[in-house]
Amino acid sequence: MIPSPYRILVAEDDEVNATVARTILERLGCVVDVAPNGAKALELFKRRKYDLVLMDWQMPVMDGLEATARIRMTTRGGATPIIATTASRDRAECLMAGMNDVVPKPYRVEKLRLILQRWTSWSDPTTS
Repeated sequence: MIPSPYRILVAEDDEVNATVARTILERLGCVVDVAPNGAKALELFKRRKYDLVLMDWQMPVMDGLEATARIRMTTRGGATPIIATTASRDRAECLMAGMNDVVPKPYRVEKLRLILQRWTSWSDPTTS
C-alpha cells in the first residue's frame, strides 16, 4: 500500500516565499495548501486535516501568533505541529506563543526536510 502524501499548510503572505516553500514541499512528496494570512490559514485548518502547519509570524489580516492561538483552540489544533517561519523572532518567543518549533527563513530544502522528519512520521521519498 502506498502511503498517503503528507498535507502541509503554509501560512505565508510573501508570494515568493510561499512559492519556494510549496515547491520544496511538493518535491518532497507533500500536498501543500497556501494561505496568504492567518485568517485564511485558520479557515483552511478548520476545513481540512493537516499533518503540519508552517506559520509565518508576520502577516496581514491576522498574524501568526493569533492564528496559532485560534488553531490551538480547535479540536485538532493541539495535536497538529505548528512550525514558526521567521527571519527575525527568537525560538523561545515562538515556543511561548504555542508553536512547536522554528524554521528560519529563507526556506531551504534541508531545513524543511528536517522539520518534516522531526514532527511527522514522514520519510524522504527522494532517498528511498
